[in-house]
Amino acid sequence: MKLLRHHRSRLGVIIGAALVLVLAACGATSGSAPAAAPVADPDDGGGPAWQAVVDAANREGTLVLYTNSDAVGDEFAAAFNRSYPDVRLVVTHYASGELTTKLDAEKGARTAGADVAMLSSKLWLDDNAGRLVAPTGPALAKYWGGSRFVYQGGRFVLVAATPLGAGVNSAMVQQLGAAPIRTYQDLLQPQLKDALGILPGKPTPAGIQWWYYAARQLGGDAGVAQLAGLNPRIYTGTAPMGTDIASGEIAVGVYQVKPIIDALAAKGAPVSFVPLTPAISTAVDSAVVDWATHPHAAQVFQNWLLSPAGQVALAGNGGLLSALDPATIPGAPATMTRIPADGAVADGILTPEQSTWLEKVWSIQMKLP
Repeated sequence: MKLLRHHRSRLGVIIGAALVLVLAACGATSGSAPAAAPVADPDDGGGPAWQAVVDAANREGTLVLYTNSDAVGDEFAAAFNRSYPDVRLVVTHYASGELTTKLDAEKGARTAGADVAMLSSKLWLDDNAGRLVAPTGPALAKYWGGSRFVYQGGRFVLVAATPLGAGVNSAMVQQLGAAPIRTYQDLLQPQLKDALGILPGKPTPAGIQWWYYAARQLGGDAGVAQLAGLNPRIYTGTAPMGTDIASGEIAVGVYQVKPIIDALAAKGAPVSFVPLTPAISTAVDSAVVDWATHPHAAQVFQNWLLSPAGQVALAGNGGLLSALDPATIPGAPATMTRIPADGAVADGILTPEQSTWLEKVWSIQMKLP
């Protein structure tokens, strides 16, 4: 199956061919783990009524997925195709703000577009819950009963979380005389001055929340001031930051994702991803929209995503954290990890305290517009 992907990025001309190579590699390595053992049939327990939905999905023949997740790549699509070879998966990647803007335009005009959206904005999903369709397949009841990640009666579900941490060029860190990067406090070493990059999260609410939680680990407002004193280079995307870590332009990049760094390492770059602890991640929510052109295929996809098969495809290689416990999934790869019970997950809904912190601490210290 050929995955149709259309990357719309603000960063195209900034990084040119290097970004193309990174994203291509990311698509080839992200979103799926080796299928060492078969997992449960996603349609199991659905009965004749569900089989009728699957048959209708096969007749529709196409599914359009919008996502802002770098972990949704070719192998993820191939895994879906192994379960449903008659349904072509079309994935379009958008930046977070672009994605919700696109969905708003489509819902107003009721034009063909997304069938399913995977995004990190709980605020948008809550505000548009009336335009979302709860799953009708068997997986929700079978695997997600009592889960804290099911919202609005199943109209949208937190299917995974993106663990953000640091991309590290260990050779450069050593050359600068800094200690290895393992914790948030390690980011504040004076040796990293002018060799540190950050993606500051603004204007995405989930990104701001991530830094709000990270600031606590840095030592509060004083830690933020220390970070600002290192003169960090400000980035607008994880891919160009990753490219600069690999080339030695910077030694460490923070608010980085594992798939980007893993793709660079696979091509021989001296980089590694460090999952700073405690884990701070951003939500990956999924929902079927009520203006779907392929409503049956959308239901089949959402059911698959909520099943062990979909969870292994999405989070099996460790690029994302699964909302299900891998210990309960026969055949789950050893690289698959669940969202920690005590780990903070940014959901994109800023509290008044977080909004005040953004304006009075973070934006001022980091000189953000």
